[in-house]
Amino acid sequence: MLSLDIRLSKAQVMAIADQLHHDEGGIEAMLIQMKQTDHPRVAYNAAWVLSHLSKEDKRIYLLPHYGELVALATSTALCFRRGLLLAVLADFPTDEVNGKLLDFCLLHLTDPKESDSARPAMIKLAARMCKPYPELCKELMLHLDMMPQDSSPSIAAAKRNALKRIQRGW
Repeated sequence: MLSLDIRLSKAQVMAIADQLHHDEGGIEAMLIQMKQTDHPRVAYNAAWVLSHLSKEDKRIYLLPHYGELVALATSTALCFRRGLLLAVLADFPTDEVNGKLLDFCLLHLTDPKESDSARPAMIKLAARMCKPYPELCKELMLHLDMMPQDSSPSIAAAKRNALKRIQRGW
């Protein structure tokens, strides 16, 4: 396996993710590297690899770490792109409301300081968690209405998809 302290290409990341398919120990080691390293490049590469795991591997091996991943994703001390971790969380097969994650998503999805990769994931996660609850859907719609009209294409698409998802639920 390649060292995680160098700049990796997407092809290399995908190859590592493929090698980790059904490798509980390898995935656990990658998770530990992402959480405990003092090197931002290693943490970033580990998160990038974890974001490219199959949905099945994420469900089997990462879902038990859901609380830890939420805590890390909502941390102000995150040393790599939040969007990578939010993408992992968005692939989990759960619509349960995690209050900490929902509050974070609602608070930051309109924040221009957040990256254009993190904000669409926040919108997707918030829409999924809010869908069963009309009062939460209304709150999400208020937040989405506050977003500028000239948002990036990824944010605009996430907003459209969230509104469709919410409106289908009513």
